[in-house]
Amino acid sequence: MFPQISQGVKHILIAGLFFSIINAAVKYYSHIPAIEIVFFRSIVTFILSLFMVKRLKLKIFNEHFKLLFLRGICGAIALSLYFYTIQVIPLATAVTILYLAPIFTVILAIPMVGEWPKKKQWPYILLGFVGAALMKGTDLRVSFSHFFMGLVAAMFAGLAYNFIRLLKGKAHHHLIILFFPLVTLPFCIPLMIPVWVTPNLYEFIGLISLGICTQIAQVHMTKAYLLESAANISHFNYLTSAYALLTGVFFFGEAINTLSILGLIIIVFGVTMSTKLSR
Repeated sequence: MFPQISQGVKHILIAGLFFSIINAAVKYYSHIPAIEIVFFRSIVTFILSLFMVKRLKLKIFNEHFKLLFLRGICGAIALSLYFYTIQVIPLATAVTILYLAPIFTVILAIPMVGEWPKKKQWPYILLGFVGAALMKGTDLRVSFSHFFMGLVAAMFAGLAYNFIRLLKGKAHHHLIILFFPLVTLPFCIPLMIPVWVTPNLYEFIGLISLGICTQIAQVHMTKAYLLESAANISHFNYLTSAYALLTGVFFFGEAINTLSILGLIIIVFGVTMSTKLSR
């Protein structure tokens, strides 16, 4: 009989599924600069989020502006670097590097939020990292600079997740989501103008759809971090590495090997055990 899944875990699983769709779309549109994709994604999420914030009559600029802004800028940096790495290296490898973020999230949660994972969880959290490393393998197609960019993206993602935790009980989740594109749009514009590529009609529709998928993913991800501690759910991000591996194989013809399969199995086992021990 399957263990009961908490609402926070349900939200992070749904978010992971939609983030996987987004990852595949970014890879598919590799001919469009990553920063431009971030821009289109942010326009859609800004419009949808602003509508919800206005509908709920939430005050945008309030006493928690600093935390909201820091969440937004960390997310903008993480997203821009992440989309770029997706386009220039194999999908599964890029996603795996980013999902070192759960390690950063749990470690940074100690000084930022004062949350400590249970001692018995640590081996399984680290086991998820080992599984992700096996999935990456010794991929010679990944340069050190691209790996480092992915690592920085993971660190800023970990910071962003913890700022969400700090906003628990202080800001509505739709307001937290709004600040992501609110900060990201002015961040993108000066970087995007020199490399702009005009999308055709089908590409434009695809980019708008990507933004809608992002909104769905962001809502569920934000709810997950508001409902659960970082230690209890951040390791679920490893499952997105598994999604990316399968997407890369079936849609982009990327190679799969024994180490990758072993890594996937280890990730699933690590996530399952860590979840049981978090209760």
